[in-house]
Order: sequence, then C-alpha cells, then structure tokens
Amino acid sequence: MSIRSLVEAYNALDRLDLRVLRLLEAAHVRREYIPYGLVVRWAGRDEGAVGRSLSKLNRLGLIQRIKGPYEGFRLTFNAYDVLALHTLRKSGKLVSISPTPIGVGKESVVYSGEIPSGVKAAVKFHRTGTSSFIRARKARAFLARRRHLTKLYEARLSAHAEFAALSAVFDGGGLVPEPIAVNRHVVVMRYIEGVDARRIRPEDALPTARDVVETVEVALENGIIHGDLSPYNILVGDRAYVIDWPQWIPASSPNSVEALSRDIARLEELFSGFNISIDKNRLINIIVNNKYKQIDFSNVYERVLRSFIKT
Repeated sequence: MSIRSLVEAYNALDRLDLRVLRLLEAAHVRREYIPYGLVVRWAGRDEGAVGRSLSKLNRLGLIQRIKGPYEGFRLTFNAYDVLALHTLRKSGKLVSISPTPIGVGKESVVYSGEIPSGVKAAVKFHRTGTSSFIRARKARAFLARRRHLTKLYEARLSAHAEFAALSAVFDGGGLVPEPIAVNRHVVVMRYIEGVDARRIRPEDALPTARDVVETVEVALENGIIHGDLSPYNILVGDRAYVIDWPQWIPASSPNSVEALSRDIARLEELFSGFNISIDKNRLINIIVNNKYKQIDFSNVYERVLRSFIKT
C-alpha cells in the first residue's frame, strides 16, 4: 500500500478504529489471531459499533479476518504503518510526509517529511530486519513462541538499533543525520541534502575522506561499527555524512575487527583513485586497545520488547 493510500486510510479512522487497532497490536504479543469476542470485550463498546469498526478496518486493508473454529482478526503491516504515523503525529514529531518515496531498498523505504519546526525530515520505514541484534539470544528467545511476530519484531529492532546508533554518534560529534524520533519500525531523522560518494568531485575527495574517517572514529569510540560502510552509505553535501546504521555491531563483539576491516577496505577502494590513504591501524587499535565506551546494549532489546506492550 502506498503512503498516499495509507494516509487516506488513516484519515478515514475514528477514535474507536484506532482503539481497536491498538488493542489488536497489544494482543498479538500472545496470539496471532484475536477472537472476535475478546476484541468486543476489550474495546469497551457495544458489539454493533465494534463489529462495524472491524468491517471498516478489514475493508481498508488494515486487518485480516479468518473464519474457522472461531472468527479472529490480525493486523496487517499496513496497520503498523498507520499506527506509527499516528503516534508520530500526535506526539508532535511529524506533521507531513511525501506521497512518493525518495529511496527504496530491500530493507527499508524512505520518504521526505516535515517536523513541526518546518525542518525537512527523512522518514524511514524498516521493512525487514538487518540488525545484528536479531541473531542474539534475547531476540531468539522472544520469537521462539511468537513466530507470527518475526517480521515486525525484526523491523522494530532494526529501527531502534539504528536510532540508538545515530543518537550515540550524533551526540559524539559524528556526521550522521540528526535523529528526531523512533516509533515502532519507523525512524524520523533530519534530511540530508547531497549525493552518494560515488559521484564526488576530485576536489571534494580529501574533505570527504576526512569527514568519513572522523565519523567512523567517533562511532568506534562509542563502541559502534557501521558494518556496511560503502559509497552508497555516504552522502556528500556541505559535509560528508554516514547514513544507514541498522546493521551496526558492537565494538566488543568477537568479529568486530573483521567487520571494521571490511568497512575500511571499502573506503580504501573508494579513495585510492584520488591517492588518499586510510590509517587502518589507528582505527583498529581503538578496538584492540579497548579505547571505546562499554555500552549496555540490553536497553535496545528492552525498549523493543516494551514497545509491543505499550506503544
């Protein structure tokens, strides 16, 4: 469903419709399909009103209905998009969003938007999970009895992991998009004007290399390795910004040196054509000599787990 269709669906919702969507979302933590009777009881409204709301939501493509041993309902991914946009709007984090995407990838879709101050924003919808945290024990344990939540959980975890990395690197002085808000599987960040590093002009190569290496160093000092650094993830405008952080890994992980070496190798390939070298050993020594912050990454998991209960 396009953003235009999502916004049209959202504008058609009333308070009861939104209440029903949130009830179904909370109930999904325990079961895939929520029985009709439970929805009516939890909604706290008469059965006729709830029934009409469910029919409307089904017609809008926000829920799926099954009929078998019992009549039940589940949310579609479109509903999570609507709920995220609703929460961001109500919390004053986002006032508008473009009808067409400005970037489409395998793992996410990005739209331009505007925040209340009038500043242009990038609104990133995570569609699949790319975060290294997905393979961790806590994530696997949560999903063991909730297979129906796998796609959504992974998308949320990627969004929250990216927001955590952006926040740490931005606060440390690195050149990344300023993080504004995260809700469910959606990250709102300041929009960066620029072109990817494949298209840099020769006169911009040296300042671009300096900016990127400084940002990599800031990230390392905060215990973070990008994990997928390439020319596609470097935007060059007034400065060079490193984007797309959901797959970052902790500097304390066993494969951290290997991951950092891959990132550096891609930078070396990019800048070698301009006769610019990267001081690889200096960056790797930050890991080897433990010159980075030890971050408690459990709060990323806990935030996502709580978000399934209270969003």
